[in-house]
Amino acid sequence: MEHDFIYLPDSRRYLLKLAPEQHALQCFLLEEFSLRAGSYQPLLDALQQLGLYSEYQFDGREYSLQVERMEVRVFHQSCDQQHADDQFLEAELSTDDANLQSECGLEDLIQLLQAWQQFLPA
Repeated sequence: MEHDFIYLPDSRRYLLKLAPEQHALQCFLLEEFSLRAGSYQPLLDALQQLGLYSEYQFDGREYSLQVERMEVRVFHQSCDQQHADDQFLEAELSTDDANLQSECGLEDLIQLLQAWQQFLPA
């Protein structure tokens, strides 16, 4: 998964930039956790324990993350409930929905989280 990690020394801000189709995942990672490496550890631990047929859900303040059969979906909680419950069926998304929902593989997300943790302060 393409990504850029940016540190702005003037404002002491850490930024994560993902591809446009991963906008919801980017928002989830930046808005649901404090920008400290340790804040992501419980999520990473849970994801690393999942097997091929495991299911997992993390509900944040604004975004939710679902894992089913090694596929990850992140969506804004304001999305139509059908998008959240369709068990990863392909659906055509409007432009607005595309910014509110992302999908990726579990291994890709784990690798991204590990790299992001290494970039962030402890």
